[in-house]
Amino acid sequence: MHKQQTKKIKRIGVGGSAANPPHLGHLKLVEALCGSGKFDEIIWIPSGIRPDKNGFVGAEHRMNMVDLLLQKENKIIYGGPATFRIDTKDIYGENTPTIQWMEALRDEFPDAEVVWYTGADSVAPQERFRGKNEIEAYWHEGERLLRDFPFLIVPRPGYPDPSTLSLSSNCEIFPGGIKENISSTEIRQLIGEHDERFVKKVTEPVAEYIKKYHLYGW
Repeated sequence: MHKQQTKKIKRIGVGGSAANPPHLGHLKLVEALCGSGKFDEIIWIPSGIRPDKNGFVGAEHRMNMVDLLLQKENKIIYGGPATFRIDTKDIYGENTPTIQWMEALRDEFPDAEVVWYTGADSVAPQERFRGKNEIEAYWHEGERLLRDFPFLIVPRPGYPDPSTLSLSSNCEIFPGGIKENISSTEIRQLIGEHDERFVKKVTEPVAEYIKKYHLYGW
């Protein structure tokens, strides 16, 4: 008699970013997730306009820069164990709350496990939130989101080690984390000051695009 094989559950990792501009930190994260063996598919959602963030350039510019970031020389993101795709539903309009994305994806893929990946900064307690983390205090229905949906927490330089935090049982920690501590806010500031150091935080095609179209005050 042959043992009955257990059907493997498809695992989908989903995350988002304003991509304003997209940078090497985003690229390294996508590469790490696709190559980790933890997922069958990785989805990246460039966000729509967010009222809590300013300095957005047009959606077309952000989408073009995302495409440039993921050019063919970065084949690892397409050739890893996980497939990769960009979901553009939000970028040309308003931002959809994470909990709505997760509910929609759960309905779309009822036989899969859908996991939201995010940085350790999202789950670190903060004084401005009276000891709560950003997800609990600031994200739409954040407490329910953490309670009802699985998360992958990616360690980041400058933030507490997630293993030292009191995390929801739905949270899994991504081993190793990401070494690059890059923020789009920092890049925009450098660009606005015409500081050439910004080019080391993005890919060359993205830097050339920013200069060509005089984005972020260049």
